[in-house]
Amino acid sequence: MKRTSKELKRIARDMINNRYSLPMGAFVIASLIPAVIEIPFSLSSGEYPTMAQRIIILLAEYLILLISQVLGTGVAYVHLNMTRNRKFKLIDVFWPFRSGAERFFGASVLLSLLAVSGCLPLVVGIIYFYFAELSVVSVTILILTGIVTVVLCAAIILNYNFITYFLLDYPQMKVTAAFQECRLMMKGNKKRLLYILLSFLGWDILILCSLGIASLWVNPYMTQTMVTFYLDCTGELDRIPVRNYSVESSGSSNPIF
Repeated sequence: MKRTSKELKRIARDMINNRYSLPMGAFVIASLIPAVIEIPFSLSSGEYPTMAQRIIILLAEYLILLISQVLGTGVAYVHLNMTRNRKFKLIDVFWPFRSGAERFFGASVLLSLLAVSGCLPLVVGIIYFYFAELSVVSVTILILTGIVTVVLCAAIILNYNFITYFLLDYPQMKVTAAFQECRLMMKGNKKRLLYILLSFLGWDILILCSLGIASLWVNPYMTQTMVTFYLDCTGELDRIPVRNYSVESSGSSNPIF
């Protein structure tokens, strides 16, 4: 059953209502650990780092990014257990590290490589613009390569946003198989996901305006909505007791019946 984004968000709010503390704690842990790990590298870089220091810092930043993504998978695991009415604990954030961590790190590496490949057209456009004379042609090429990059990156996000969810649900599944299964699941669902992601832009602005404080409430809500969308795409949400808002709204239109 393909539910509307409005209904999925309502279900997500129902799921997380009165249970906000643990998802919020999971989000805080997943955010603080990478930040704490990064502090020594930021302090040791100095005002004028050498080339060797720059390379070490770059590699460290990339490793921290991978750790952050795996921790984010742990947060999704907490939300999945909560939605499925299973036991969920704060320590579940670290579950991906205890259950085939190489699979989750491998998926993150492949996703980052796909993201880099998607940005290549813009890189080429910037290099051409830098070395060429300022002209209509150079500006046009820069704009076109930027548009191509946006389209490619959007396609990567819409096709492979739920890779780690498959790895969580199928411990024996290989990373390459998860990519294939995720792409198959998203056929016919990419427009719905795009609409949901765009609908959260206002919340993202709120996070910026609140200097990140609003993320304590917004991020668990967004993660729960993504989990609800994933379960709706796989059909599992039909087997989970949730309120059917479409039926309620149609029924309320005629109070006599």
